[in-house]
Amino acid sequence: MKAKNPLLKSLFFPNHDQVTMYIKHMACDLQVKALSGDGAFAGYASVFGELDQQNEIVAKGAFMRSLSTWKSQGRAPAMLWMHDPTLPIGVWLLVREDLNGLAVEGRLALRTQKGAEAYELLKMGALTGLSIGYRVVSSRVDASRKVRTLTDVDLFEISLVTFPANEAARVSEVKSPAEDAFRRALRASAERLKQAAETLRG
Repeated sequence: MKAKNPLLKSLFFPNHDQVTMYIKHMACDLQVKALSGDGAFAGYASVFGELDQQNEIVAKGAFMRSLSTWKSQGRAPAMLWMHDPTLPIGVWLLVREDLNGLAVEGRLALRTQKGAEAYELLKMGALTGLSIGYRVVSSRVDASRKVRTLTDVDLFEISLVTFPANEAARVSEVKSPAEDAFRRALRASAERLKQAAETLRG
């Protein structure tokens, strides 16, 4: 799906007002290696070689140029809630390519409402998706398979999302801190949300 997002354009291209940006989103299930009590977690935002629902595959090396640009600026892609640039929920401490895909390590802002909600939903497995916001720079198309392989992309942000598109990764381990009454109530609400989502999926 293509989305025109003027705010993202202003964030990443402040000196190019005449440029029209079309940001695409690619989602995959979130495989969290660990979720600690301070909101830190690690996993994969994209998995190489996996065909998504848009018939697109990300090739190894597709993020390298963009990641190099971020590094030279001393910055990292934004961590957003549902691709909303007005709702940052934490920071990415490390974003890099390895043999499997785009490996990420981040920390949720637990003192913010959305950051705390994301933590609870991740911990109970109700929030299982990561989705990257990107623009295709170069790609190749296999006409016989009708598959597009992305070889170079501009990576803008990585969001936590509810419904992922790719089954390549799953939450594998979550470590829970002590819970207070507020968090128990939030867990109950999240459980109802999870059950409603499962009902909608059929």
